[in-house]
Order: sequence, then C-alpha cells, then structure tokens
Amino acid sequence: MSRFATFSPERITRRRPMPCAALACGLALILPPAAFAQSGACVHLKAGAGYVARMRVNMASQSSQWSGNFTIGNTVCQSIEWVRVGEEFSVEVKAVAGKQQICTPQNIPRGPGSHSVTFFARGTTLNVKCEEPVVP
Repeated sequence: MSRFATFSPERITRRRPMPCAALACGLALILPPAAFAQSGACVHLKAGAGYVARMRVNMASQSSQWSGNFTIGNTVCQSIEWVRVGEEFSVEVKAVAGKQQICTPQNIPRGPGSHSVTFFARGTTLNVKCEEPVVP
C-alpha cells in the first residue's frame, strides 16, 4: 500500500467564501421575521375569530384598497410592489361592521426580496387583534 493518498476528482470540492449568505444569516438572527417581508402582505383569520374580515396595506402617505371580505380559516394577500424598497408599511385588518386594528409589528421596512409576511387575526368584531407569529 502506498503511503500517499489518492484522491479522485469527484471527491474534491472547493469551498468558496459566502459573505452574502453569512450576512443574511446574521441579519436573520437580529431582525424580526417581518423585516424580510418584501413582495406581499397577508392576513390569516384564525379559527375562533368571531368576524368576517378585510385587510389593507398602509404607508405614511397612502393606503391600498380594502380587500374583499374573507372568512375564518382563510388567508388574503395584497401585493406591496407599490411600496418602494426601504419605505415602511403596516398591515391593517378590519372586522366587517366592527373595529379595525393595525397589525404588529408596525412600520416594516420593505426589502428587495420576494417573500411575503403573514399576520394572524383573531378576536371579536369589537376587539380585533392582529399580529405576526413569533418564531421560537
């Protein structure tokens, strides 16, 4: 047996530095998940909610149209392509014939990605709650 190891070309892999991937991972640890919401904003009306809902996207200077009505167990999304990268937006949910609530977190900066953020709405017609789920 030779004291020199033999290597086949198929087994050799080259590692390349991935500074962008490392940066993205680092940002994912310090920024809330909503900070990565970029192309769409969604609201899911959770089971147990006592209302039919509508949703819209708000910025400081303008708002989208209210969505159509959606019922318990359904999710409605709106594009945020009209929000420029870097500008902040918030999502608002409204109980039909009831109160409305701006979802938390508010004032999410839009980034360049193609992901969507989903908020969960619950509560009653007069006590609407809406928040992004916390990732453990």
